[in-house]
Amino acid sequence: MTDNQGLIARLKEILPWKKSKKYYAKYLSISETEVDLLYQELGVKKKKVNNDTKSVRIDVEKGTLESTVVCNFEPKDDKELALLHKIDLEKYVITNYWSKLLPNGKFTSSVFSRRKKQSDYTLEDFSNFLNNYTSNYIPKQFIQDINEKEYVDLEISIADYHLAKFHIDGDNNPLVRVERYFNIAKDLILKAKAIYNIKKVIFPISNDFFHTDNYHNTTTNGTPQDTIMSYSHEYELGFNLLVETIQMFLEYCEEVKVILVQGNHDRTKSYYLAHGLDVFFKTEDRVSFNRNHSVVKAIIIGNTFIGYHHGNCKLDDLPLLFATHPEYGSSFGNALYREVHTGDKHHYMAKEVKGVRIQQMPSLSGTDRWHADNNYVHSVRAALALVYDEEKGKITEFETRL
Repeated sequence: MTDNQGLIARLKEILPWKKSKKYYAKYLSISETEVDLLYQELGVKKKKVNNDTKSVRIDVEKGTLESTVVCNFEPKDDKELALLHKIDLEKYVITNYWSKLLPNGKFTSSVFSRRKKQSDYTLEDFSNFLNNYTSNYIPKQFIQDINEKEYVDLEISIADYHLAKFHIDGDNNPLVRVERYFNIAKDLILKAKAIYNIKKVIFPISNDFFHTDNYHNTTTNGTPQDTIMSYSHEYELGFNLLVETIQMFLEYCEEVKVILVQGNHDRTKSYYLAHGLDVFFKTEDRVSFNRNHSVVKAIIIGNTFIGYHHGNCKLDDLPLLFATHPEYGSSFGNALYREVHTGDKHHYMAKEVKGVRIQQMPSLSGTDRWHADNNYVHSVRAALALVYDEEKGKITEFETRL
């Protein structure tokens, strides 16, 4: 035990409070066994649990908690108040408190607290959470293929999902959207699995997976959006959905490569999403991430170069962008086949520019007010699975439509 004399002095100071051994251990950040040792050195008997009179009132809808305790001391700060009233400071903020000395020498301590709001959390809180986070992820077992089917790599593209978007056609149940995404992802991989053995799944995420980027319910550039859920609810649903989707992929392939392709709706939130997923799967060697802040990404599959960009730009400029890119330019030049995959426009399109295939991925998202007002309607709602052979390049394509 470190700083023994200091702990003895601190315990001696708080002994008049007549609290339990468990209380002293938590207050001093030591074990109950260490409290026993301090008792011995002080020559005092072990303290009995103090039977304080306590009343608690909780309003679930408002997120408030009121507590009153009769005790033997007057709390001096939030830490002492939280310990006395058993308030979790990770979830609640103490907004008001007061104490009153009773004729018998005891104190009446009262607090009013409310559940933490988004504005109560800081970047430091989030950083500390990630540093101390321990994933409960249980690795999925991949059953090795024993048949003679051809081995391929598979890209599964579910672009521009806009999870929280308000559809004017009434398709606005968040749980339905979550189930739909997962089922379509599974349908795509099973279609490929029926014909091929899958070595690697390339899984581009974001591409406007989220509809908003902040608690103001706007895009990254501040455009207001009509939504069916809050900023935080969309994030939590989306995070859990992609965890389950990646876990499902691992049952049908040897590895999963997740690529962050930030969209114009969710550029900030999607980075947090990719970071959180990376932390969650940090013990899974079969999952890897390309999630740097750049909006330009690329991957090499055998003889094929695939560049990724959300597509909120002039598409014909993208081949030159990758050809001259300081990180990807040499790989682009050395490849036999070159492709660029985009999203953004919510409809399928493919064209070739100087030998570079540009493929604009379709969207499963429905029509919102802005698209209807501007006549961007009637697109086929779909998602794709693209199959790649290391020597031949892309050899087939599967599609699932709504």
